[in-house]
Amino acid sequence: MAIIVDPFDQDFDTAVERGLEEWKVPGISIAVVRDGHTFSKAYGLATFPNKPMTTDNLFSAASTTKAFTAAATSMIIEDSKDSPSPINWDTPLASIIPEDFVLSDEYATAHTTLEDALSHRSGLPGHGWGLLCGDRDGSVRENVRTLRYLPLSEPPRTKLQYSNQMFIAVGHAMQKVSGQPLGSFLKKRIWGPLGMEQTFFSKEEAREIPKIAAKMATGYGWVAEKTGGHWVDESKANWRANTAGGSIVSSVLDYSRWVRELIDRGGPLKGHDSLFKPRTLCFDQDPTDLPTPYHAYALGWFVWMYRGQHLYSHTGGWPGFSTFVGIIPDKRFGIVLMANSTSARFLLSQLSVHLMDKLLGPASDPLHERNMAEFFARQEKEKTKLVEYQNEDIEVIKKRLFPSIACPRVPHALPLERYTGVYKHPTGSWMKVVLAEYGHLSIQNSHAPIALNLDLIHASGEFFVAKTPSSNSLPLDPLPAEFYVNTSGKAQRVGLAFEPALGKEKIWFERVDS
Repeated sequence: MAIIVDPFDQDFDTAVERGLEEWKVPGISIAVVRDGHTFSKAYGLATFPNKPMTTDNLFSAASTTKAFTAAATSMIIEDSKDSPSPINWDTPLASIIPEDFVLSDEYATAHTTLEDALSHRSGLPGHGWGLLCGDRDGSVRENVRTLRYLPLSEPPRTKLQYSNQMFIAVGHAMQKVSGQPLGSFLKKRIWGPLGMEQTFFSKEEAREIPKIAAKMATGYGWVAEKTGGHWVDESKANWRANTAGGSIVSSVLDYSRWVRELIDRGGPLKGHDSLFKPRTLCFDQDPTDLPTPYHAYALGWFVWMYRGQHLYSHTGGWPGFSTFVGIIPDKRFGIVLMANSTSARFLLSQLSVHLMDKLLGPASDPLHERNMAEFFARQEKEKTKLVEYQNEDIEVIKKRLFPSIACPRVPHALPLERYTGVYKHPTGSWMKVVLAEYGHLSIQNSHAPIALNLDLIHASGEFFVAKTPSSNSLPLDPLPAEFYVNTSGKAQRVGLAFEPALGKEKIWFERVDS
């Protein structure tokens, strides 16, 4: 019988403590499942100035919610087999919620299936700008009905494009099929049977119980400066409609029960193989991606081949929180890491590699060693990237975003105050353009899921650079922005190149005030 060794040795403790400081992470909670045994440990602080982190602390689990949405869909498909209207993975979403699920392309509307939506191959890009301009209190149905106004960037079933909106649509459809809200279904069919008593479908639900609210870790963001930086509380960020895509609140101990179910396959969940079957190859690389020959997306899970082992994992990220869940079923091994910092995603990927290598033993493959060196080099580069972005010379940014910019620069057509006002997108998303104290325009929306705040720096004519202020803990890459001034001399609309998958194409907002 194998001896099960506690993974939290001095070497690992040192790596965690060093990583907390290097990546500006207040605290982290970790659970490791190995051959039916669960080990857990917490480090750092749950809340400043001195509340220690524990393994009972709750976090926003963010996109690790997607695995539960896929699992619930699998169970609802199974439940429907004997019903008058059975569904399967090939069922088009539009056949379930025809009035709500309408895409900008007629073919895509008619043919996008549950499988397409849950494997990020619908052709719809992320459109994350909705988080900056939308309504944090909008309903799930309202969110799904905005899809008709969002342009696709690829033909369906040709490319992996991560989409929270597609998971929200599936959650909405599953509520109609099952006759109950997705959160209620998960609690009754998965969380309850697994004993996940500290798992909730929203922050609001968790905060209704005083003893649970007291366990919630505070999420923080780090504002990097030329010398040092400071923490900001990110607890106001909230996207109420993102239920099926990222709403779960939980702890590493509760998630370890979920991991054990996925490894042992002895609980309420059925159809494990269909959930883990790769559907869409991923060719883009994120700095936190593991050094593997390939990776793909299944249904709510990324699929990797790590040192000859099938690894299924998912990350979660939300302002103030980062999560990683990974399982290697053939080794009966799983890990859960949750931290209360936006930038912790880099630390979580490093620690997950540390734990997996501890399980698999020393690597003798020179290629793996080289890949690991490149992996850590990419991560090191990220440490300075935020500071470099925030302090990059504005003239350099202008030339990069507008390579054919006129010289000398053309002045804007109107006095700056005449560009101010409220601008709205057909989805209902909106932004307010104001004249800032320091003499230039600023775009704001304090009621968005993630509060919008962008400085508009004039480039030439009606073209501007949209740039995150240096005081923001969630900096965006600088974006090209443009105003359209009509023949009456009125700033009629403003466009920003929010969506990278659309290239230079801008998302346009029409002026709605006089």
